[in-house]
Amino acid sequence: MKKDIIFFSQDGSGLTSTSANHIANMAKEMVREVESSLAGLTFYSTSVSLIGSDNINTLKQGNSKDDLEQVQHKLMKIAKANSLIAWLHEAIKAKERLLSEVERMTVKEYMDLKGIDPIILSEPLHVLTEDEYYASQTIDQRNRYYELEALAAVLGKAIHPNGALADARVSLNEKIRNPKDVNGEGRDALIYSYTATVQPEEVDGVYFKLQKRFREVQADVNAMKFECQKAVKTSQIESQIANAEATAKRNAQIIQVTADLNAYIKQRTREIADWKIMIPQSLKGIYDEVSHLGKS
Repeated sequence: MKKDIIFFSQDGSGLTSTSANHIANMAKEMVREVESSLAGLTFYSTSVSLIGSDNINTLKQGNSKDDLEQVQHKLMKIAKANSLIAWLHEAIKAKERLLSEVERMTVKEYMDLKGIDPIILSEPLHVLTEDEYYASQTIDQRNRYYELEALAAVLGKAIHPNGALADARVSLNEKIRNPKDVNGEGRDALIYSYTATVQPEEVDGVYFKLQKRFREVQADVNAMKFECQKAVKTSQIESQIANAEATAKRNAQIIQVTADLNAYIKQRTREIADWKIMIPQSLKGIYDEVSHLGKS
């Protein structure tokens, strides 16, 4: 952009692109006419006569010394006019480039131009994990959780179906209902008799006591797990809220910067469109001559 600003005046004087194009076209016409005059240069005259006649007819008069002395002046005029044409054409293209650069400006380019810090979406807030929750507990708290979990597992294994106590209780009740069992036939038959060594109600007492204890321990374990899950869920919600707020803030910044960019493009486009093309001092003479063509 900076290299193109040299074509334009800072005080509002100069030519519009339309006027510059018109002057360039007039300069082209001047060059064409001057080149045409140079193309016809002839430094000798051509005449014709009949043999035996003293009458000589001039067919073409050669150019004079004055014409010769004008050659350098004309060449300089062509060079100056071509320089003016080149300057005006480059100035017109420079304005078109400047307008195009502004119209195509990206948000990042605008932010760099205005020194605005990049809009970066912050890293998502960390979500607490179960391991991290338990790691945050005191030694006693963590040890109690492990103890209760181990106790619940042991009690559950004993009192649940296929557990040692559960199966022993079922087996005792079965043998009380069927205290004898015959195995084999005739003289070879064996009779097995079963006698309770512990009363069923005593077994039931221990069984139901352990069952009650299991429910209490399991409730404590579940309560501790619930606290863990609640902490993790709270962390998830806090993270979601923080991330949503960060995203909303970022989007609002992008919307604002985009709006500022559009306003800047409109303003800058108007400014550049109003810039006038200045004529360098060395081209003022040829410019004045071209601009006055056809006015006299």
